[in-house]
Amino acid sequence: MTVSGTIAFSMTVVQIVTQARALIGVQASEEPLQAHELEQGITSLNMMLRAWQADGIQTWTLTEGSFALTQSDYDYVFGAGGAFTTVPFEITDARITRNSRDLPMVRMSREDYYALPKKDTEGYPTQFYYDRQRESGTFYVWPAPDSGTGTIKFTYRRYIMDAGDGTNTLDFPPEWLEAVTSNLAVRLVAHYPAVPQQSLATATALAASSYAILKGFDTGEGRGSLSILPDFGGWR
Repeated sequence: MTVSGTIAFSMTVVQIVTQARALIGVQASEEPLQAHELEQGITSLNMMLRAWQADGIQTWTLTEGSFALTQSDYDYVFGAGGAFTTVPFEITDARITRNSRDLPMVRMSREDYYALPKKDTEGYPTQFYYDRQRESGTFYVWPAPDSGTGTIKFTYRRYIMDAGDGTNTLDFPPEWLEAVTSNLAVRLVAHYPAVPQQSLATATALAASSYAILKGFDTGEGRGSLSILPDFGGWR
């Protein structure tokens, strides 16, 4: 026997919607997908992917960014014309770099940051808070830098791309296709009230199990990772 020698399997959006409908028994080979049915499927797919992003998955969207510090400036706008032109969905961690050395920063909650009595206190920045809004974001550091030298480096989760039209492929690795298709199938049931109960039960079970498996795999946690305590001496 001969294996294919390829690892390029993928599905277009129209194939995903078609397969999802087949899982709940509403798509037969002799019944081509209609334009309004594809539109329903794409809308449900986009809504699902946005909800999944808020669940903290999609390690393949993790990206690195950086911007230069300005003395006494404790807030840096992200977005068009800002210190960083991309608006991250989430910032998972940040480091401050001076003299070619990185020092991990502590992430603050909104409550902790706004509870600070004097946000323009100057010193060596050790903490950060990222305030994401609809079309922009603001990265706050504390204390405000007492020097104009230094760079903030950070890891952020970018927004996942929309499904687009039927000819597109998704911004997902191929191992996610079963979870995407089966979960989409369950969401499409609202449009097809006559779905057989057995088909719904099968799709629901597959949706739950496939998502759980992939979410467990896609945590981004290192196996056997090494914890390193920072040496605060000599960072300046």
